[in-house]
Order: sequence, then structure tokens, then C-alpha cells
Amino acid sequence: MARTIAMQPGDSPPGKSLVGLYPPPVAGHGLVLHPWNEALLAQIAAWGARGFPYHAFDMTQLNQPSRARGVLARMTENGPHRHFVAVEEGTAVGRASVNLRDEAGLYLWSVHVPPEHEGRGVCRRMLATLMEWLEEEFAGGPDFILSTNAFATHAHRAYGALGFETFETRWHYDKEIAERLWRVGPEEREPVSKHVRFANGRWEVRTHLMRRRHGAPMSTGPKR
Repeated sequence: MARTIAMQPGDSPPGKSLVGLYPPPVAGHGLVLHPWNEALLAQIAAWGARGFPYHAFDMTQLNQPSRARGVLARMTENGPHRHFVAVEEGTAVGRASVNLRDEAGLYLWSVHVPPEHEGRGVCRRMLATLMEWLEEEFAGGPDFILSTNAFATHAHRAYGALGFETFETRWHYDKEIAERLWRVGPEEREPVSKHVRFANGRWEVRTHLMRRRHGAPMSTGPKR
């Protein structure tokens, strides 16, 4: 079960926008969820990159000071979204965001574990900790919702273990993938070829919409 822990100096990003916006760090399943701050951003900037078709998650642009400032401002602004970094023994190992005001429910997005931290159940443990905290904050509230591209089969297994079920599959315009599909060669395109199509003058990706009910059983072990 997730639990909040006493805040330490430097836990919260600078500025007053986080007052009443984030909980104290949330601990659970062997890691702690923190709001973004400059120290964690520096660690995220050093994460390994996957490249196409997961290039939208690559964080190397955070090594540019102007880009880093802009991202940190967005990640700490007051609004419907909450952005968390999962920390394990002082090391940033993943990140996830939630939209608290989406019409569909508590919408989880930007779920990202870099390649060097895969294989230890970080995604499952991070989301389980986040959802347990949200279930306490929104008791009896809306379902959890997320969307995932059909080619992301490893992520699907993690989401399924956490109680998510697909309730709709649709074709979706993903700007990052669509723009890259014009530039990649046949070999790079092959792994996603069954999940993309060219229609209405643009590239589209098959996307699954998934839902999890409050209190649904969760398994947080590593993916198999």
C-alpha cells in the first residue's frame, strides 16, 4: 500500500505553484514518487534512449538548458496534471503523469521507464504506488484510464498485471510517430508495420484504450 512520507529538504521543486498541489513523497513497492525538481531532471536527462518508435520518450533534449527549463516549468505548473518521478535508492528510475480532470477518468499518461531500469517491475511498482495513492484521494471516484499504442506489447503485459483491460481499439494520429514514419526506412518501419496505416492523407497508429476499476487486483512483480 502506498504511504506518504515526511518531506526532506529539496524534495519539492522551487516556487509556490506546488503548495497544495502534490502530496508529500509517496512511498510504496520499493520506490518513492516525487514531484519533478532540478536534481531529478538532471538524472532523467542522462537516461538511455530507445529511438523509433519510442523516440517521443527519449529525454536527451533535457541536456539543453533552455529545453530543460521549459520542461521543468510545465512539469511543476498548477493545473489538472500531476507529474511524478519514481526514485529507487536515490536514483530516478521512471516517470508517470496523471490528468485528474479528464472526462474519461483518472487518465494516466507519459508512463516511461528507461531501458537501463527495465526488467525489475519498475513500471508496475510505480503505477501501483500512484494508483494506491489516488484511490485514497479519490475514494469511490472515477476509473483509471490509459491509452497505449498496439505495438507496445511489453507495456500491455504490465498494464494487464495491474488490472487494466482493453475496452476500445481505434486508429489514432500520433504526431511524433507520424512525422518519423516519413523518414525511417523499411527495416525500421517493419516492427510497427502491422500497427500503422496511411489513411486520410496521414499516418495513423492502432491504439488500445484501457480501463482499471478501483480496487482491482494488482501484481507488481517483474514482467515475464
